[in-house]
Amino acid sequence: MKLNKYILMLVTLVCVLCSVAGADTLTACGIPQIVADIFGSDGGYLAAGLILPIGEQQTGIVAAYQNKKLIADQVMPIKVLDGPELAFKYYERTKGDAFTATDTHVGRTSAPNIIHLSGEEKTGACVPHGLQDIVPKEDIDQIKNKERFVNTHLEYLMNQVLLGREMRVAGIVQNTSNYGDSLTHTYEAAEGIGASGFDIVEVLLDYLEKPLARPNILGMNAFVWAKLRTDPNILKAIYPNNNGGGVATREQIKALFEVDEILVGEARVNTTKNAKNPTLARCWGNNIWAHYSEPLSNLKEGIAWGMTAQVGERYAAIVEDEKIGLKGAEVIKAGFYQTEVVVGKDAGFLLKDVVKTT
Repeated sequence: MKLNKYILMLVTLVCVLCSVAGADTLTACGIPQIVADIFGSDGGYLAAGLILPIGEQQTGIVAAYQNKKLIADQVMPIKVLDGPELAFKYYERTKGDAFTATDTHVGRTSAPNIIHLSGEEKTGACVPHGLQDIVPKEDIDQIKNKERFVNTHLEYLMNQVLLGREMRVAGIVQNTSNYGDSLTHTYEAAEGIGASGFDIVEVLLDYLEKPLARPNILGMNAFVWAKLRTDPNILKAIYPNNNGGGVATREQIKALFEVDEILVGEARVNTTKNAKNPTLARCWGNNIWAHYSEPLSNLKEGIAWGMTAQVGERYAAIVEDEKIGLKGAEVIKAGFYQTEVVVGKDAGFLLKDVVKTT
């Protein structure tokens, strides 16, 4: 009896500690992560009165989730801001910023010259992008593997949030107002790849030299990519003695145009609200675009066409809502705080409707 009494006292003490300590504190004290996730005051779902699990595993899934078919993160790379403030400042680059030569000579007793990357200072603010799924408690009672259920739903929610980002980025990239003078061109239906006398090699080589810095990223959708890699002019440039037949590889076209990367957008979205009879359309139109981006560029330094500001990490949570249904519900949420900005309109070009359609 005394042994049982001591065990009961020990369990009570552990429960009290778990109710006031966060998951990080518990794990630091040697408590297994799964126990901390369940009982911890900050991350413990039982401590919060939840039935569905939300802990380090679930937040890690949301943070790491990727859809390899989406290219938005490569087109407008994410730059995580310092601190929790949603508002931020950035510099929009101009041609003068890239070509101003600075005297680098340093006298024996003088100080080095100071370099200032100028530009027009602008303000922006990260906005929330997220989705939620409502799970009535009657449904929760029927779920056998609650952990797998939550993990799968978080991945689905994050995939839909990222698809929304893909659409936003595609809209920004394919908007002619986001490029400098003489850096966009829209072809007529009878012009472009496939038209008699049209040489896409000459066109791209010409446009690659126009921006303030030669683009190192070339992008298009899957349809344009298929047309480009089988275009007779492309094949003749790669194989001078070829009769124009065959298929060029990505590496060959990268070498031909001297770019570091070729991005191909494959995403499709339903443009109607009707899920039973969807109308699928490509996020990326029949265009070719090219951007320059320095690996170390950020919102205030370096040169790049565009990037994405983000506050903190991706967000994942489960909250209780007693107003839904008879027994209430739990709401699964996932998302992030982001905004996309074009910081160098002169660091890229856009060719619209680049494939002949008539």
